[in-house]
Amino acid sequence: MFKKLRTNWLSFALALVVIISLLISGLVWTNPFQYEGARHDNLIHSNQQFTTQSMGDVYLPTSLVQTDRRGNQAILYNPQVNLIHKLKGTIHGWQFGRVSTVKSNNSDVYLIYLRRRNSLMMSYPDGVPTVVFNETFSQSINSDQVNQINHIVIPLGGPREIYLLSDHHYGIYRLRLSKGNFDQVQNIAKNASRIPVDHKIINGQTVMTYPRGFSLPTFAFQVTNQNIDTLSTNLMSSNQHANVTTSHSGDNVIYSNGTNRKMTFNQDRGTVNYKAFLNNDDQRTNEQLYSYFYSRLVKTGVQLSNIRFDGANDHQRQLTYRSYVDDFPIFNSDGYGTIKLRLTRDGTERCRMSIYSVQVPLPIDQQEVRLPSSTVVLDQLHASPHFREVKGLRVGYLWKTDSKNKKVVKLTPSYFVKYHGNWINYTELIK
Repeated sequence: MFKKLRTNWLSFALALVVIISLLISGLVWTNPFQYEGARHDNLIHSNQQFTTQSMGDVYLPTSLVQTDRRGNQAILYNPQVNLIHKLKGTIHGWQFGRVSTVKSNNSDVYLIYLRRRNSLMMSYPDGVPTVVFNETFSQSINSDQVNQINHIVIPLGGPREIYLLSDHHYGIYRLRLSKGNFDQVQNIAKNASRIPVDHKIINGQTVMTYPRGFSLPTFAFQVTNQNIDTLSTNLMSSNQHANVTTSHSGDNVIYSNGTNRKMTFNQDRGTVNYKAFLNNDDQRTNEQLYSYFYSRLVKTGVQLSNIRFDGANDHQRQLTYRSYVDDFPIFNSDGYGTIKLRLTRDGTERCRMSIYSVQVPLPIDQQEVRLPSSTVVLDQLHASPHFREVKGLRVGYLWKTDSKNKKVVKLTPSYFVKYHGNWINYTELIK
């Protein structure tokens, strides 16, 4: 036996070298960025992407701001721990008394509460109905008293209470804590990264600004593709059990059940447009749409681990859901990472989405990107002829596919503006 091993040792060694070479080649092929000496702290941690198991996870607030005793504000984030998800678990165990109105229709008082000293404030990217807050935090606030919520302010000293703020009519509502402990909240901000921010009311809208320049890391992800046949089955299925037919028109594959459902898949861009005509009995109220659309998200089979509610428009009949990384939204001109669901008054349902998503983080050896203050950005935009059409400003990540490897996406931080109803990189308007 030993003689046989000595005879074949060269073959064994050669086979081992081939296997190692294939593994290294595979890593280089899937990771086209500079991986030599890649820094571990530039990885997005997998525990940040908690598995969505409930409607409340999708409708979590998306930013957490701490205001110190001097009134200085900073947005908090932690790549290793989702702070807002952690805070959600704490509030789950609280019980509140009756709701009382503090003030409304006064922007000056409203701004004071947005900047309340020694507090934590969670904010939604857009106002949500109170029923969504109740579902997320396991509460039972009367929606007749509080119709919409944009911010949740938790004072860290003084009376045990929280404030619900509504940008609509600048409503301020107090909730007294009848059962629960604030001690855990005090520790939320420990070991968190901070970016200085400030809240202002500009042209009647609440805006979070960045008074100083700051740096954010760049990320890389492997792109995953949802199986189009599975997606078409999930969207096109109905109680009528009609057969689904397919046809081709250029780059488009058109799925139809012959009655009331149609789905168009663009093979070149990887985008999906779905349309269904529902019965009049299927119409929902605006408040009911949030739970209904969540059920539609689940039905698509899309991985929801990093998908969050990102906005409502068309009188709240259309909701937008977006991929997030480190509590910052991801933007792409082709709509990758974004899902838009709409239900019109006449019972027509629409869905716009992509089969592409970012799930698997990859190492990337690149310096952090330095972003200017929002004052600098606004000054640059003000010089543009398009400035009057800009309706919003926020910080997020630009999704850019690698030209040499379509399976890899690079996420670069930048400012984004809302222009003609779409979020675009601000540099597009200052060229």
